[in-house]
Amino acid sequence: MTDVLQSAPAATDAKAKGAAGDGKKKKKLLPKLLIVVVLLAGGGYVAMGQLHHVHYKPGEKVPLGQLVSLDQLTVNLADGHLLQASIDMQLTAVASSTTITADTPVYDDAAIAVIGTQTYAGLLAPGGRAAFKAQLLAAFQKIAGTADGAQEVSAVYFTGLVIQ
Repeated sequence: MTDVLQSAPAATDAKAKGAAGDGKKKKKLLPKLLIVVVLLAGGGYVAMGQLHHVHYKPGEKVPLGQLVSLDQLTVNLADGHLLQASIDMQLTAVASSTTITADTPVYDDAAIAVIGTQTYAGLLAPGGRAAFKAQLLAAFQKIAGTADGAQEVSAVYFTGLVIQ
């Protein structure tokens, strides 16, 4: 019986030590578990943002954004005549207008390159200015690129055009 009495306190001491060890394990496990939960929640948030983000298919109508005016340009045509043009770009809603506005010298340069290939007779011919606009639009779209599957520049407008 003395063996039973002596072993009983030893058993309770072992249980107490085990319980203290489990508490330390729980304390060490809790920060790791918290980190895993936070990472999973953050990953879920990012995934939901990607799923809800609008992506346009080719040919799908994209809402219009703001107009960006380029500098007024005076350029020699290929046949020696002069052209003075004020050009506006119609952006789509997906375009980053701050980036495009900051890059207007690049668009001015592209417009000068396209204007320099035109001729007086070609611009005065029926459909000449429409073809000129299409060339400018293609050059601007090449520079701007796409965002969310849609072109960032949707149209080109002449707000002033003088050919001399």
